[in-house]
Amino acid sequence: MNYFQNDPPREDAKPLGPVNRWFQAVTGHFCFVVCTGLLLGLSLVPAVLCVYGFLSTGALLFVLGWVLSGAAVGPVWTAVQRAAWELQFGHPCYLYRSLLHWLRDSLGQGAGLGVLAAALWTLLLSPAIIALLGGAPMPVWLWICLGAGALALASAGGYAFYQAARWELRLRGILTNSLLLLFAAGWRSLAVGGVWLAFLAGLAFWYPVVFPLCVITGLPVLLSVTTQALFAPAVDQLLDAERKTE
Repeated sequence: MNYFQNDPPREDAKPLGPVNRWFQAVTGHFCFVVCTGLLLGLSLVPAVLCVYGFLSTGALLFVLGWVLSGAAVGPVWTAVQRAAWELQFGHPCYLYRSLLHWLRDSLGQGAGLGVLAAALWTLLLSPAIIALLGGAPMPVWLWICLGAGALALASAGGYAFYQAARWELRLRGILTNSLLLLFAAGWRSLAVGGVWLAFLAGLAFWYPVVFPLCVITGLPVLLSVTTQALFAPAVDQLLDAERKTE
């Protein structure tokens, strides 16, 4: 694979066009994208085992294990978001000099975001899990509330990990910005949340198909490129305007 680039991107360089974004990812950086997907798949193994253990035994210990497994997924997911941003601008990406460096830089904050995200998803889905295990049907209004909450959480999670990959911000600032961006980004929040919610639903209901596809094709990286193409310019503009007013 040819990762050489004669002229480094300027500071004010604009993202690649819609077609070139995917072309950049699946041609010159395909090996990098696949290896990144493989690393993400390995980080998900503890979480998957905890989910399987809970569904098999019902032991609450596996719920705690699921939450703590976010510490393994979070740093990798933050590095994935950084890789997607680099691909947006045509930066050269390397497996050792780039990905592992981003992973090392995001160990602390990425782990914290990962544990928090796992805990929030557990709290959100707990009514559905209790109803499923108890065999009692849930009312329609509760399904609507869960769907809206899942959409908001998926969108806010996309904003949070993107900020962690781009800037050195405190965790409190990242969470505050993510909540504000849910409304400030408008329709982009719905689009981003919808993409990630569909991806998570695929992992939950078609895991034997979707998970190998993620590992083989680097699908999470490609979806990150797609979602960042939707929200990154607007989010960067909003956050830059916020910093100038401080």
